[in-house]
Amino acid sequence: DDAADVVPAVKGRRFQTANAMLQEGFVELERMIQELSRKTAIPTHQIIALWNKSRTRSTSTVNHWNAYSSYFKDHLKDELARLGGKAPEIHGTPSTTVRHNCYELFKAAFPDKWQIILELHEQSAMLLGVPQTVAMRGQEFQKFCTKISGL
Repeated sequence: DDAADVVPAVKGRRFQTANAMLQEGFVELERMIQELSRKTAIPTHQIIALWNKSRTRSTSTVNHWNAYSSYFKDHLKDELARLGGKAPEIHGTPSTTVRHNCYELFKAAFPDKWQIILELHEQSAMLLGVPQTVAMRGQEFQKFCTKISGL
């Protein structure tokens, strides 16, 4: 009977007892992930990604505006060029309005891929900061190249 497997949705505020149980569960999950990482020599972030993928969960937590801010900073000249003759002369950090206008033009330039581009840019920045062995870095790089060539 599938009705026995249905968990009722909680509406409104959670009770403190529920919050305490959640906290205990999170601690236990963290311990299990750390232990699995130690046993398999796979980084914890990769274990979480694999688990989500195996359960077909979508975990896109990317704030695309924030991702674009990083992309904008890394590709400032190219992004300002999108404004064409409307580009203001910028001394220092461009205003939020300028960045917003460039963001809208960026999305228009890549209507089907702008989110993927920003997510891959963010992932490449993250990969540069994660300490890994040479073999792990090579493996992650190959996966990253596969994603990029899919564009």
